Amino acid sequence: MQKVSKIKKILLSNGFFKFWKYHFLVKSYNKKVKPYKIFREILNVGDVVFALCFSPEEKKFYLIKQFRPFYFVRNKTLKYEIVGGLVDRGESLITAIKREIKEEIGVKTKKLIKLTTYCPVPGYSDEIVHVYYAEVEKIKLKSLYNRNENEEIKIFKLSLNELEKINENKSMQNVLTKISIYEYLNKIKKN
Repeated sequence: MQKVSKIKKILLSNGFFKFWKYHFLVKSYNKKVKPYKIFREILNVGDVVFALCFSPEEKKFYLIKQFRPFYFVRNKTLKYEIVGGLVDRGESLITAIKREIKEEIGVKTKKLIKLTTYCPVPGYSDEIVHVYYAEVEKIKLKSLYNRNENEEIKIFKLSLNELEKINENKSMQNVLTKISIYEYLNKIKKN
């Protein structure tokens, strides 16, 4: 491999997410390769938490749909998503996911089980995704408007069969939702 050092970090945008330009110096362990520079833009997202929510009382999974710029600019229909969002500064992962569940579907969390952690796009983002299975209270709402985040969320109650169909669907899906369903089916449902 190689030895990499950071030469410079420049803030390009300080919007909803910070966007940085990094300059790296790379020194190869192969003596035939001269040191070289790499320039990369990196989206600063940080840690995010998501949960596949299930009501033991209703025997239903709660998924959501909401506006996403990607679907709008690519002229695609909204896809099912699981509940989640950014971890606030100083907030633990558990506190963050419980807060997101309350904000997005209006219920309290009864039980959490960690499903997986992954880095979705290491080439241009520092995002780390933490995914949980959450047992939650029975939901009373069909939609919710989160004023703090300007999120208008539609809530869907799905059976296990409907959840499995999302995972089997060959059309474009939200990758986070697919990974979460896959992890649930292989870690929780099998037990």
